[in-house]
Amino acid sequence: MITLDAIQNFGEYIVVDAKKSLRTFSSAMHNPGYGEYQYFINRTVTKAYNPPDAHEEMRQFVESKGYPLDQTVAMMTAVDMDFAFKRVYEDGDTSIVIFLTAGLGNCVDVTQSHNYFYNKSPGTINIFIFINGKMTDESLIQALCCAVEVKTKILVERKMLDPNSKTIATGTSTDSICIASTQEGEFHEFAGSITKMGSLIGKGLYETLNLAVDEYIAFTKGKL
Repeated sequence: MITLDAIQNFGEYIVVDAKKSLRTFSSAMHNPGYGEYQYFINRTVTKAYNPPDAHEEMRQFVESKGYPLDQTVAMMTAVDMDFAFKRVYEDGDTSIVIFLTAGLGNCVDVTQSHNYFYNKSPGTINIFIFINGKMTDESLIQALCCAVEVKTKILVERKMLDPNSKTIATGTSTDSICIASTQEGEFHEFAGSITKMGSLIGKGLYETLNLAVDEYIAFTKGKL
């Protein structure tokens, strides 16, 4: 079972050690897609980060910290790990652990992005959702879709603008999401918006990401 105790902050990065491989679906930089992974890393880099090969640089970073490349999912962000948020949410026999960072300096409206040239930067929203339960491939995808819907709703409610188009942003250009399941406990065949799992993700991520956005805005305005 994944708990908040599994989340360890080493300053430069935060790692979740699941103690065993979890069934995973993600858009992470290192080891995206479907797989079975034990370690989950969110890493802070500088805003000037621009190596010739970011994937190779990330692989070197993971190895340098002693984590096996084939057992690790890794993301990066310009957000300091001091601004990471983590919460647990429960509904009966189901529980999820949410861990995320939110940087909004790179907002993009995907419906308008074809009109502009965007420079990639590590200002991003990184979301990890750990599920103490059994998930099908379909429910993992649906859970990720629910997370994207929550993220976009928050940006719309906060009126976060794409600086190029001056329209409401739908995300940032480098957002990453990871859904990982212990495959133990309650079975979830589906995880759409009206299912037990989907609605739990909706509630939990909405609360947690709003807290992170509050802190990001306060920090950028010099109030922290």
